[in-house]
Amino acid sequence: MQTVQTRLPASYLLKGNAAGARDCSCPCNPCDCNPCECPGASRWPGWRLSLYQLVEGHFERISLYGHEMLLLCLALPQREAEPTSWQEVILCEATANPATVLKLLEGIEEYLEALPAEVQGTVRRPTRRAVYAVPLAYQQEGTTPLLRVDFAPSTARLLRAAEPEPAWTPPAWSYNGPVAPRGPFAWQSPLR
Repeated sequence: MQTVQTRLPASYLLKGNAAGARDCSCPCNPCDCNPCECPGASRWPGWRLSLYQLVEGHFERISLYGHEMLLLCLALPQREAEPTSWQEVILCEATANPATVLKLLEGIEEYLEALPAEVQGTVRRPTRRAVYAVPLAYQQEGTTPLLRVDFAPSTARLLRAAEPEPAWTPPAWSYNGPVAPRGPFAWQSPLR
């Protein structure tokens, strides 16, 4: 008799709120259209981000009750207006526990996306995206949430390299401004 070992998928239920923004020439502030078809919009955004604020739930034995975690998926081009030069990176708060972040990504990385609609289909997403811990702050005061993030690959703490490695290192990037709320989300593991 042959014994086959299989790994059961992780058990999780995570809830939170999503928000986003993109560098666009349209008059929206912030712009989170995807694709942007507003009057005055340029063909190519300069970048696009998706923010995921995990506010409650569990992932296997990791509990988020009473804790909060921010994950940011950031899409950046190597060269402006070139659809194949984009790559996504995942950013988390500098104070986040690296083991917890990487464990969560085992089950939820597939939900994180930021590529602009204008370039989807032209960019090959790596099996696993690079993950960096960076200064990241999110405030939900008033009707427009605010995000502040500083990402410099040369000084950010790399938690996991992309697989396969991209052909270029992402450029330094920072943002201090509004993000558009996208609404709540709930991610649940498939039924066993």
